[in-house]
Amino acid sequence: MKRYVLWAILAAFIVAVPVGSGKKEIEALNTKVPQLEKDVASAKQQAADKTKEADELRARVNQMQATADAHTAEVSKLKAERDKLKRDLAAAKKKRR
Repeated sequence: MKRYVLWAILAAFIVAVPVGSGKKEIEALNTKVPQLEKDVASAKQQAADKTKEADELRARVNQMQATADAHTAEVSKLKAERDKLKRDLAAAKKKRR
């Protein structure tokens, strides 16, 4: 994005100078330069903010995935224990009879 803006500015100057731009046109371009620089700085800041936000979200996703994996392991462990207890209960019922 910033390269596009810079190339557009450069192209404007390259085109304007050989054509024989008048002082008014040059001044108009010179007044646009600070605004374009502000736009570039704003775009850079927005990109940095979005990158930071994306990194934070990635960290949260990784943390949630780790928690989900831990819960899945816990569920598997509990299911195995449940199955063992069911077998023990069935064996105990058979002994009673």
